[in-house]
Amino acid sequence: MKSSLPAPVIEFQPDILMCESVGMYISLPKDDFTFFTRGSHKHQGYEFMLPITDMPMVEIDNKDVYARKYHVIPINPMQEHGVSGRMENVRFINILFDEDFFNRIICDAFKQKNLLFRNENYPVSMELYSLIKIFIKESTMNSPERRIMLQNLSHTIAILIFRDIKKESNLFLLGKPFNAVTIKIKKVVDYIKENYQKECSLEELSEIAGISRFYLIRAFKDYLGKTPYDYLLDIRIENAKQLLTKGNMSITDICHECGFNNMSHFIRTFKKKAGITPSIYKNFTKLEQ
Repeated sequence: MKSSLPAPVIEFQPDILMCESVGMYISLPKDDFTFFTRGSHKHQGYEFMLPITDMPMVEIDNKDVYARKYHVIPINPMQEHGVSGRMENVRFINILFDEDFFNRIICDAFKQKNLLFRNENYPVSMELYSLIKIFIKESTMNSPERRIMLQNLSHTIAILIFRDIKKESNLFLLGKPFNAVTIKIKKVVDYIKENYQKECSLEELSEIAGISRFYLIRAFKDYLGKTPYDYLLDIRIENAKQLLTKGNMSITDICHECGFNNMSHFIRTFKKKAGITPSIYKNFTKLEQ
């Protein structure tokens, strides 16, 4: 492993499970973990925090971040991060990549360079958790194929993390200028995220942006790689995934809660976006938990 990848803080090491490969490691508490006091650190690599329980007192660059379970929060190289106070019985997974290693993978896969992420909560696919489990299991194996398996898994995990984050809207820092058009598109994005249960017609969205429908579609695709309607469906499906994960609502109720008018459209869209039906996804998340 490269020297730019730091180990967990020394006082935490006895309570932390570490699984590593070249350019990357995964760490997680062996049991429910308690942070007793405020503390922070920084390092050269990219870090991705995946809370398994809500973590309300995460701090990044002296700003409080409420870390939501089943999401990922990216932390950029040399960003000060830690906790702002006592947090009891929390669980989380940390994935840390060497900066050059991560940038090379993402550049090869997505043609993106010099990545700088916003420190926000992004929904995570169940596929990522499955790969993390495989990585952890494989790291304990004493077999000749172990090295190449971990190397391939580390590449796939990096790509999946970036792809999950890329689905979201807050990637204006990744190669796009922040200008008047950006502000207009962000208004539309914010409106969709807050009103995804509504119809969100193109006429309504173009009026919010103050531009024509044709220009809105073109600009939206330029910045986000998809139409406003496709983005609306993505937001609805991501919210449906969260409700399915909680497991306390029926699929019919989730369908209507997320803005779909009929079950067949919901199931068809969910399968197109997630690769499986809502019922299979719900059962899968029960197994993962």
